[in-house]
Amino acid sequence: MRTLVHLDADAFFAAVEQASDSRLRGKPVAVGGEKRGIIASASYEARSFGIYTPMPTRQARRLCPKLIVLPGDFERYEQFSNWMFGYCYDFTPEVEQTSIDEGYFDLSAVPKPPVEIALTIRKAIGQKLKITVSEGIGTNKLVSAVASKLTKPAAFNEVPPGREAAFLHPLPNHWLPGVGPKTSERLNAAGLVRICHVAAIPLEMLELLLGSQAASVRQFARGIDERPLIPAREPQKSFSQQETFATDLTDEEYVNATLRCMADNLFSKVREEGRCIRTLTVKVRYNDMAEDQASESLIEPTDLETDVYGRLHAMLRQAWKRRVSLRLVSLKLSNVYDGRFRSELALEVSAQRQDARGRLALVIDELRRSRGRSVVLRGHDFRLRDAPRETIAAEVTRLTVHNRRSPIANRQWADCYVPLRTHSHYSFLDSTLSPTAIIELARHHGLPSVALTDAGNLHGAVEFVQAARQAGVKPILGAEVRVGDKALLLYVESAQGYNNLCRLLSRHAELAAANDVEASVATQQRFPFRREELDGFTGGLIAVSEDTRLAEMFPRRFYQIAMKQTVQASTTESANPVAACPPIHYATPDDR
Repeated sequence: MRTLVHLDADAFFAAVEQASDSRLRGKPVAVGGEKRGIIASASYEARSFGIYTPMPTRQARRLCPKLIVLPGDFERYEQFSNWMFGYCYDFTPEVEQTSIDEGYFDLSAVPKPPVEIALTIRKAIGQKLKITVSEGIGTNKLVSAVASKLTKPAAFNEVPPGREAAFLHPLPNHWLPGVGPKTSERLNAAGLVRICHVAAIPLEMLELLLGSQAASVRQFARGIDERPLIPAREPQKSFSQQETFATDLTDEEYVNATLRCMADNLFSKVREEGRCIRTLTVKVRYNDMAEDQASESLIEPTDLETDVYGRLHAMLRQAWKRRVSLRLVSLKLSNVYDGRFRSELALEVSAQRQDARGRLALVIDELRRSRGRSVVLRGHDFRLRDAPRETIAAEVTRLTVHNRRSPIANRQWADCYVPLRTHSHYSFLDSTLSPTAIIELARHHGLPSVALTDAGNLHGAVEFVQAARQAGVKPILGAEVRVGDKALLLYVESAQGYNNLCRLLSRHAELAAANDVEASVATQQRFPFRREELDGFTGGLIAVSEDTRLAEMFPRRFYQIAMKQTVQASTTESANPVAACPPIHYATPDDR
């Protein structure tokens, strides 16, 4: 009878960052790419906000404005992984590391009780590495893995011999190996919702649903898993790389150059391992997150990127089925062979040329490793130094012809325009911009000043003012609230105004929370004021609103929001000056 332990680190990348920097402990932390990247790992503090892997970083920041997003440090993660599994090797040589943060170790031949050893390893990792792990103990891989993952984080579960089926049967079918989301839906539609249902169905009926996979799935459902523990990690079975573009692209030449650059990087790794590949896969992701791909197998395996350059463009066109912009492109090399393939005698001229290209590739690899990638550049590398064509055109459009009827679109009027209603990501679910990004945009467009008017809060005030001072942009601090069903923009004119605005927002936040303790942050931020709440707190504040009845509360400090009807009536009916305050939530239309 085997005794296997499945070891699984909890939120590994984020946990390593928290272990390495004590200031991050207890705070929402994620590892991933900024802007158009995704979350690769999220701490459990971050997961409490609904953040998961792989969620777009922009969406994660909306859910948790105070989320700390860090770039990945994979050398550090690899080191922590080696330390973590090093504790397992202290007790047994039978260790299979299935990924950087999880694996199995076999305690069947160890004289000490397995539970005692597992607890010792768990305690050592927690004390020395400052990360938590989950462990499951069972007689096979399936049971031990499910036991470790079932009650994460910091899980510790043992399934006694003979209890495998009883442990698995109440669980949903997606816990079975080989049952992904689509297969799970198929099983659910057939009434096989739980593992016990899959275990009980006749094999011939299960084959109608799962085909050749049915026999192994039913064995797993009965708690039987004869997969061996493999101590040595198998060689890499594929090489892949992907690129998420800063903006959605339609520039086919630029995307093709990106694929060629990926091929350079991947084939360098193939040669470094003394291997060759036969199958190429190009995948594209559209701006609506849908994906298409194209695969092709070469007649002969190769380890030279120059052999596939011509195929990449054709495969890109084949994969790019919809004529819409792309968000991501990836290249995968698979069907890997050991050694270098040669189909011709060395005396053949074509074989000699191929050998010469191989020697040249090795020289380029060595030069790039020792001197940097830019020491040798190909034509596609120079193409990537220029921005995609449609991005350049879009930038010119935004700066010059966004609204031909408006003088603001002409750069000579830029110094006269000040955005007065800009929201940051502290306006929950209402903006993708940080306070610093707002200042950077103002500086980029040559604006003399910009206002921050977040919904019902001043959380971004300090960051906003500090960034403005560094950039030489005049900050205008304010907030947007609602009085009844009308928006009211309040701007700080003096120290008195700042104090009054702080008091108004603080008192109102308490009222909003007391009114509905279950309300979301976004709802509480937009909870309407009663007019009497403003009494005594309007001094030093400039007000802008559609509701002209508020003008008497802000003598000589009230402006009416410019709309079509107010502009037409301003010369005859209204005595209030008019201010243009279009709301700003994004840097570009693509950010929506």
